[in-house]
Amino acid sequence: LPTGGFVASAGLEAAVQGGLVRENASEDENDSFMRFIHDSTNNQAQFALPFCSQVHDTVLANLAPLDTDTDKDSDKDDQVVERAIEEIRRTDAYHHSMLASNKVAMRASIAQGGGLLSLFNRGYAHAGFMEDRHGRVCVKIAKRLQRLSRLGEMRGHWATMFGFVCVALGISCAHMQQLFLFQFVRQIFSAAIRLNLVGPLRAQMLACDTQKLVNALLERHSHRRVVFETSEDLFGETAVYTEPVLELFQGMHDRLYSRIFNS
Repeated sequence: LPTGGFVASAGLEAAVQGGLVRENASEDENDSFMRFIHDSTNNQAQFALPFCSQVHDTVLANLAPLDTDTDKDSDKDDQVVERAIEEIRRTDAYHHSMLASNKVAMRASIAQGGGLLSLFNRGYAHAGFMEDRHGRVCVKIAKRLQRLSRLGEMRGHWATMFGFVCVALGISCAHMQQLFLFQFVRQIFSAAIRLNLVGPLRAQMLACDTQKLVNALLERHSHRRVVFETSEDLFGETAVYTEPVLELFQGMHDRLYSRIFNS
């Protein structure tokens, strides 16, 4: 999908130039590259995925009354839109505050989130399967979100927009979580090929093997949600950043002398 992920490396380019990941990894010398994938995906599952799941749950809960309401009152639809937008903005603002220390990741997240929302409004919003009540309400929400983002009243990060779009398209939370981590791993392998770390065939084989990692992470962390204003953050049961070293390498991306990716 044209959301801007093709120009993002999730910090891999900076890790290569900084020596954290070795170049030209062969079959018996790919431990640094695979370790990077493992650590990055683990961090994504515990940091970004809870925000994605939180938005999916809250938006779906707000849309649920429409399934049993036979009045089809436009005022009720507007109330659902307002409540859903309020929840999305709250979660998005919290996500933005947790990304404040990493401007490179923040920039990439906002760019990809905006790209996904624009793609939905220009493409999926006009599809035939969006003509029912559920679809019309989601289109209203999407247009409002894009307007708020353009006015600077919200950022529209990748994780939060991904969760909303999956609800709008009728994708279940379990499938959404699987898709979210899959596209993240695919993004890293795509960047690795262009950085000449691995070849296309080798990358495809490693990507298949990485599916076991994704399944294991989902089994352990799929329950995580963002909890506001409670002490649960102290015990690591909500969104947590697990790889500060990778964050430091990604943050130095703008200081690289030469680079082919934006992040």
